[in-house]
Amino acid sequence: MASIFESQRVTWRAGAGWLVLIGGTSDQWRATEAIDRAAIGLMDRDRPIAFVPAAACPPDYGESFLATYHRLGAPRGYVVPVQDRASASDPANTELLRRAGLIYFGGGETVQLLETVTGTPALEAVAAAHDAGAVIVGMSAGAIALAALGVPHNLNIGVLQGWGWLARTIVSVHHTPERQSELRRALLDRPDMLGVGLPEDAAVALGPDGQVHTWGARELTVTAGRHFRPGD
Repeated sequence: MASIFESQRVTWRAGAGWLVLIGGTSDQWRATEAIDRAAIGLMDRDRPIAFVPAAACPPDYGESFLATYHRLGAPRGYVVPVQDRASASDPANTELLRRAGLIYFGGGETVQLLETVTGTPALEAVAAAHDAGAVIVGMSAGAIALAALGVPHNLNIGVLQGWGWLARTIVSVHHTPERQSELRRALLDRPDMLGVGLPEDAAVALGPDGQVHTWGARELTVTAGRHFRPGD
């Protein structure tokens, strides 16, 4: 998989920071500790960390994130209370996002996350932070948001449109061999795209100079649509 990205056959958002897409977790924090440590290692530790609960995350998810990341060596930070379109336009929230050195979009309700953040000042602030070198981490629902399209955990929802920061790519989160047929079905309707299966406890990290890292104990899978052409 890494060779596909490294040869520039797939592109991602230009910026001084990193994008980290995590497929999900089998055991919150413990199962992704190596991934979280690696993400922290990429950030500017003079800047704070930020958690965004826009995917209708459980109430304690943000504080658990802050405590876990600080234990793993991250600087102090905050939960940015972006939970609807109004809070995604709040200047206080956008400033918190703009200042962050690592921004984490927690898992949960993918549709809620997309409807809350897409096309808002909050997303513009995240983009500005990424331009300035911030690491943007998307867990499950957050990974779909960072991609062009995504197959969510709940297959009844159908394929969802993300922000396109990872171009020409459909990501399948919580991916398993049993879910491969759903990813292939999505590619039948979009044959010019690449399908990436992101299992739980696995991640791909994409850097500002074409760097690619795959993290976690489980392997990612790649399936090309029948009309996918490298570099198109």
